Amino acid sequence: MNYTEYKNIIRATPETQGLGYEIVFMWLNPGRLPIGVVSLNGCKDKIIRVPPEEINPHSGGRNRVPVIGVAQEAFAGNTDVTDIILPSGIQKIGRAAFSGCTSLERITIPKAIKSIGADTFKDCVSLCDIYYEGTLDEWNKINVIGDRREVEFGGLIPGSPVQEIVSERLIRTPGNAALRLANIHLRCELPSAKNANGFTVRAGKTDITRLFEWDI
Repeated sequence: MNYTEYKNIIRATPETQGLGYEIVFMWLNPGRLPIGVVSLNGCKDKIIRVPPEEINPHSGGRNRVPVIGVAQEAFAGNTDVTDIILPSGIQKIGRAAFSGCTSLERITIPKAIKSIGADTFKDCVSLCDIYYEGTLDEWNKINVIGDRREVEFGGLIPGSPVQEIVSERLIRTPGNAALRLANIHLRCELPSAKNANGFTVRAGKTDITRLFEWDI
């Protein structure tokens, strides 16, 4: 399905209610921190549209904050869902987040994503279209985790402290094979949050935010 058609589906689909959320970072004042989807809470909707913002579960119902992550195995094993619409603020997708979603046909992926975890799309046998917010160059820079390089070393190269490579191979793992088979639609406009990048921790000029990430 081309993006012009799919954009109409996005506009017609209400944000999914009742998903489970948790904070993405461990820090003071957790009620003000951005959150991530951790569970479907029994949702059986075929089209799941993750809202760009939602109520922080530690705020007593007071604070709406950006949704910036999808936890590991959050959607795993859901055989009902056909579409997952992620907003542009999503920065992190955990390991095996969509594993076993055998009916999943379409998903939106924001350009804020820098890596896709191992087994994220394992057994997503129906996936045919990915709507990506960025360019082809940006897509190619995403680190798809799963493939691994194995090297067998021999003796030292004469006159050098470097070992000779006897054999080398790239081991393909099936966990994200679906990404290589799907159509990638580029420069797609996705729903966005007002303050998706609101949490940063700096030591001088160095951004150390990742040190406070919680593996939701």
